[in-house]
Amino acid sequence: MGEFDETIGFTLMGVIANTYLTGVIMTQFFTYLAHNLPGFEDPLWVKCLVAFLFAINITQAGAVVYMAWFYCVTNFANPEIVGYSLWPYTFTALTTAILAITNQMFQTWKIYLFTRNKTFVVFLIATSLAACGLGITAAVKAWLDLELAKMAALQPIVEANLALQCGIDVIIATVLTLTLRKSKTSFARTDRILNRLIRTAVQSGSFTALFALGTLFSFRFSAKTDMLGLFALPIGRIYTHTMMDHLVSREQLQHMLTNNNDIMSVPLFHVRSVGINGSSSVIEPLALRPTQTLPKASKTVEGP
Repeated sequence: MGEFDETIGFTLMGVIANTYLTGVIMTQFFTYLAHNLPGFEDPLWVKCLVAFLFAINITQAGAVVYMAWFYCVTNFANPEIVGYSLWPYTFTALTTAILAITNQMFQTWKIYLFTRNKTFVVFLIATSLAACGLGITAAVKAWLDLELAKMAALQPIVEANLALQCGIDVIIATVLTLTLRKSKTSFARTDRILNRLIRTAVQSGSFTALFALGTLFSFRFSAKTDMLGLFALPIGRIYTHTMMDHLVSREQLQHMLTNNNDIMSVPLFHVRSVGINGSSSVIEPLALRPTQTLPKASKTVEGP
């Protein structure tokens, strides 16, 4: 192995993975913009959320590319540079904490729409806030002292933050999956949409938890290397992908509901939204909102 394989090498791999995932979510931003321009139907807070996600992700991507240039080009002949953590590392930790709580609040709001369980939602919000606070604290402390040798003092804070993030992501994915599975009906179209939402919930929770665990184990058992950069740099892009996937998939889900080429004889839905009415949900011909999802349908509204 080379002299810098476990330091600059891991960092460079993390930058490559982060840049690739940034390209993926940029296509989602373009898709959202292209589909949302004609009517501008989304509420202002959703547009502001998308703009915020775009700004924070593009800034972070540019920062880590600069970091790769600084390590690999500017300080190519300076091996002592590996003993210092450049500011994009700590900036990434800060943005990850912000993106994590943004995604967790977004998913918690969806859980509330399905379950109306205020106690559980308050628990998720409190845990997310605690994880975000720990993440911001660690990022600020690391920013004030960029020497890697002194980062060990932050180990309890970083580990607690990563453990909470991983736990919250797994809980949210599990609750969404179980709730959606209970909402299944005998209608093929509705079940296909629920299966799509279940797959999204499982994928988002598993990937974010995987990267959080990778960062945690790297920080815990491989502190003398930069392996944590391989997991810590791209994790914020996965949180963003989860939220943007929900926004850009609305048209596809609506098409699945209104598609006539169904193997079952199901009444043609004229659906623009789904609401939750009491214990049994009803598909209603209302305006589709980006934050609404598709719970169990016990009655259908037939087209005229």
